[in-house]
Amino acid sequence: MLAPLLLTAVVVLADASPPPTTLARRGFQTTFPVAVRAIRFRPFMPDRPLTDVALLTPFHGESISQNEGVGLEYERDGRAWILSEWPRNGGTLAAFQPWPGMASCADVHAVGGRNQPRGVVWSTPHGLVLSLTPDGSASPGTIAAEFRRLVNLGACR
Repeated sequence: MLAPLLLTAVVVLADASPPPTTLARRGFQTTFPVAVRAIRFRPFMPDRPLTDVALLTPFHGESISQNEGVGLEYERDGRAWILSEWPRNGGTLAAFQPWPGMASCADVHAVGGRNQPRGVVWSTPHGLVLSLTPDGSASPGTIAAEFRRLVNLGACR
């Protein structure tokens, strides 16, 4: 009688698929080449290999492919980061609290409050909105350091 139960447990475990990634829960998981063909802008690329890619619903405007964004997950120093990018389409960052920017990137805001941010969101002079969040928690200093690193690589151009 124990053998059928063990066999059933093995079959159930074998059929269980892994849980979706954080990025997959935010959008439609795909490959980078497919994502780039689906969006209407050239995304900023982090300087690390991508571990996940997803198409994202628009930041602002109609839910059509020309307004879609892209989410890029990468790892740095043992931490996974999600960099999301969209066309601004007239949207505003006013719902987010201002956060200290840099000379090359002035329109910067905290995601989740200024004192204990869960990430940072900013706009570029070319009409894009970018958001950086850790997959998990990170200190405000760690988030700020990764944001500055990306801006120095060109994430605000």
